[in-house]
Amino acid sequence: MCRVFGCVAAEPISVSHDLLQAENPLIRQSEEHDSGWGMAVYKRADGEEPQCIRFPEAAYQDGEFESATGMRGRIFNMHVRRATMGGLAPENTHPFCLGPYSFCHNGTIVRFPKLLEPGVSPPTGQTDSEHFFNFLMRDFDDGHPKRCLRTAVRKMIERSPFSGINFLFSDGEKLYAYKLGIFELHWAARPGALVVASERITEDDTWHSVQDDVLLTLDPRHLDAAHAERLIGDDWVKRAEIVELEDGKHLRGVERGDFARARAEKLAAESA
Repeated sequence: MCRVFGCVAAEPISVSHDLLQAENPLIRQSEEHDSGWGMAVYKRADGEEPQCIRFPEAAYQDGEFESATGMRGRIFNMHVRRATMGGLAPENTHPFCLGPYSFCHNGTIVRFPKLLEPGVSPPTGQTDSEHFFNFLMRDFDDGHPKRCLRTAVRKMIERSPFSGINFLFSDGEKLYAYKLGIFELHWAARPGALVVASERITEDDTWHSVQDDVLLTLDPRHLDAAHAERLIGDDWVKRAEIVELEDGKHLRGVERGDFARARAEKLAAESA
């Protein structure tokens, strides 16, 4: 499992308070989720490519994290990792970025090699999350992002059990947030901004819990509230095999990374 944080804003802002000083900042969450961190920052939210940075060190131990918190943008897609598939390496660290698109994931897709179908770009790393992102990107139509997300999640359900398919996805104009599985997701509205996170970060904001199979659309041009809608429907939710992974839960740091690397290698070998 991991932790995600996203924000959209009317004007370029810094989210350093949420990352460093809030009651439950992301840097504190990284003490448990210590397998790396990264962020995609969009300065203008006009479909441009983000500045995408990724480091395989724990955020709370990495001086680069505090330096990066000063970045300003209108869309933020951020992640602190707790490895379950793949070792501690930049290529296994979220977000995964391709052109204007960025993707962060919380959860584990158990049989992720089944997503590596003809036409899907081979991953550069070992993670289930990159496999899903590449699977999504194979058939992605930027004119119909919700339809493409719906199709990808349904096809993933057909292929694998999973603990969670909570994700943040941006196309450079909006931020989409989805929840399905055992992990939480929350959103809040602020003056001039909307935020979404795995954990409630502040005490002053009014946080709303996201229910399973709800897709939020956070639009920096419409900031009254996040738009919420069902994505795959009740029949597909019933088909989903949601499991909790118990192995390695107590591990931290390099030991956890080695465990996640070995697990990913074993599953890849079994699927070869």
